[in-house]
Amino acid sequence: MNTLRSLLEAVGIFDARVPHDLSIASICQHSQDCRPNSVFFAFSGLHTNGLLFVREAVKRGAVCVISEKPITSDPESQGFYAYTVEQAHTCFALMCAALHDNPQEKLSVIGISGTDGKSTTCDYLYQMLKANEVKVGVLTTVSMDDGSGKVDSPYRQSTPEPDQLQAFLARCVDNQVSHVILECTSHALSKQYDRLAGISFAAAIITKVTSEHLEFHHSLEEYTNAKVNLVKALQEGGLLLTSTDNSRYETFIDALCDSCSAIVLGKDIPMRIEFMGYQGVVVEIYGQHLPTPLLLPSLATNALLAAFTASHLLNKEPKSLLQLIPRLQPVKGRMHLIENKLGVRVIIDFAHTADAYEGVFSFAKRTCEGGDIIAVFGCAGERDSTKRPAMGKIANKYSSVIILTEEDPRKEGNQAIFSDLRYLMHNPLCTVWEIEDRRLAIRKALSIALGGDTLLFLGKGHEKSIERADGKIAWDEIAEVQAALQEEEQRRGCK
Repeated sequence: MNTLRSLLEAVGIFDARVPHDLSIASICQHSQDCRPNSVFFAFSGLHTNGLLFVREAVKRGAVCVISEKPITSDPESQGFYAYTVEQAHTCFALMCAALHDNPQEKLSVIGISGTDGKSTTCDYLYQMLKANEVKVGVLTTVSMDDGSGKVDSPYRQSTPEPDQLQAFLARCVDNQVSHVILECTSHALSKQYDRLAGISFAAAIITKVTSEHLEFHHSLEEYTNAKVNLVKALQEGGLLLTSTDNSRYETFIDALCDSCSAIVLGKDIPMRIEFMGYQGVVVEIYGQHLPTPLLLPSLATNALLAAFTASHLLNKEPKSLLQLIPRLQPVKGRMHLIENKLGVRVIIDFAHTADAYEGVFSFAKRTCEGGDIIAVFGCAGERDSTKRPAMGKIANKYSSVIILTEEDPRKEGNQAIFSDLRYLMHNPLCTVWEIEDRRLAIRKALSIALGGDTLLFLGKGHEKSIERADGKIAWDEIAEVQAALQEEEQRRGCK
């Protein structure tokens, strides 16, 4: 039985007043989720303060409230236990782990972070461990497997909140999973949110680190340091894997403790990646010549990182794991090719940073064989706006037509986002249109496409919704593009 006293002691709070038999049913950060015998964490948020909802939480059954600022004026304060802590988010994560009997201690956890490529690298490692008959779980932006089978991730956040994360890990333990792969975002790794507090990692993969989320981290250094926290959370004897594609790899190596080690692909292990267009890249490593179905060099690098991680975890020679790379299956919404009868190439990708844009657009340019590039994209509202001009500049450099549209405008609105994206668009040979409704933007792009053209639909990938000012609408980029293609094929009489 989880008691309030045991949960408090797990986070370093000792209070002799608390009965030994006061059981706790749940830990909540939203007052409406509270029920009898709950602990309520009253966080200070971006738009409101949890202290304003203490009365509701207690009315619904909360017996304990934890916050970073004291509760001063609630007349019902005598009806519950109240505690003030310095780092409430860390306390929340550790208490959620304790509620579930610390499942992370019974698992070999692998963390994967970086700016781009986290989800694909997680999936590649998942596929490799599954191929070696490992009972493995995974939780990424795209998918989830707690040992009962792989499904689409139900969470909007790549690394969910600790109550959801620890419940997932507990299910992994119940389902006899031995290894779990977690996509670790900079927000989750930051000390402000600390969603991964209490988890020690057997291995960490760091993909390429470039600028992102500066609306939260304020600087590239602060953003990088948040990701460095993953390396600092390696358990004794843990392994860090990264590559020379990551220009900041030395920062991560410097953070290693004495018992941990690192492998830097391209430095410690020579490799070469040959671009082969739509045939996929070829990897040369250890004297092997490996054709792969992976379209971008960055995907091949991430697959190699996954292979060497699997080699370490399984204590197998790397060469045996490298043989799995040609058999890797694509990840939903990542360089996703859509078949059609129009004679055009259609690619859906989750690209939403300048570095990812350079990879996708340069690929399209090198493979367009004289056809035009037509790009449909936007950028997330109320998020890092500093990246938008560079994204627009790259798209404008390579494209013949750009259609700016909604991605997740939120309350910032599309026009402010479009203005930022247009700021460095100086290529007179590129036509730029604005169509706010994404469904209409997709149809417009297909209506003007000719045989041999390449169409890029960027930014949404696997996501299941668009966040507008007045709320979310359901969205499936792949289904929308396929439906629009079918309409256009019928209109043109394609057979």
